[in-house]
This record gives sequence, structure tokens and C-alpha cells, in this order.
Amino acid sequence: MLTEGQKAPDFSLPGVIYDDPAMYDLHRFVGRGHAALLYFYPADFVPNCEDDLRALSRAGWHHEDGVVVWAISGDSLFAHAAFADRYDVDLPLLSDFHAGISESYYAVMDEWRGHHAIPQRGLCVVDDDWTVRHAWETDDPFVAPDPAPLVGAAETLDELVDARIEPPSVEYRH
Repeated sequence: MLTEGQKAPDFSLPGVIYDDPAMYDLHRFVGRGHAALLYFYPADFVPNCEDDLRALSRAGWHHEDGVVVWAISGDSLFAHAAFADRYDVDLPLLSDFHAGISESYYAVMDEWRGHHAIPQRGLCVVDDDWTVRHAWETDDPFVAPDPAPLVGAAETLDELVDARIEPPSVEYRH
């Protein structure tokens, strides 16, 4: 994962909110008054990643002015739509099918459970100047960290935007 102080690269990826596909261009937000939380994960339906995504959706940060929250995995838009429908996740789920964007963020696993070049679990907060202000990663998507990685992300977002960003409660089931 990129580290704090590094510049984040721009990207465009296809994504969905529920089953509504669109292209998501980071430059439309960062550099224009927004901070971005980018949550990388290998695939939909990975237990602890599910827990993070459900907590992120419940937190509602993606509805705040000045905040962009995107989840990026190696899954297809169809898998994302099924996941969003099953767990009522209403934030954009982006498809980095060949992990090119994940690789540019140094958030890619060479091999994981028979998959090659797949996003690893991690997140980063990017400020309006394209600088990574917070980063977290793990090589094991099944880890249940304490505190949850969303706590540090909330603290950083709260410093960056004119909104009250509260850390969500994350209950890891596995």
C-alpha cells in the first residue's frame, strides 16, 4: 500500500451502486475539494471484508459533502451488484479486474487462493492535494484487526473535511 505522504495516482474504473453501472474517475473529486477513502479488498463475500464494507455503508461517509468512499476489488460488476443487494451496501463498488489500479497503489497480492494479481485488503485516505494521509494494509484478508482499520480512516477524514466523521462499529464475524 502507498504510505502516508506519497502521492496517490489518478484512475478510472467501472463500478456499481447496487446494479447501476458507471465509470468512476478519481480526478473528478480529488483536487476539487474532496477527500477520498479507497478501500481495497480481494473479492466480494470475503467474511471480514464484508464486515468492513457493511460498516462503511452504515457509517454513511459517502453521503457527506467533500468525501468520496469507493471500494475496489477484483470482482466483476455482476458480483458487486449481488453483494450490494444481499448486504444493502449503497456505496460504489469498483471492479479492478486485473488489479492494475491496485498495483499502482501497491495494494496487490501476486497469488491468493488460486487467484493471481488480485487486490489485497487495505485502505488509504487521499487528501485534496493527492497526498496519502492515512494507510492501512494486511496480507491476510481474513484478519480481524483491533481496532478496525476504519477507526484510523475516520480520524483522518474528520481532520480533512468539514463534517463530523464518526468511526463505525465493526463486528467481525470470523
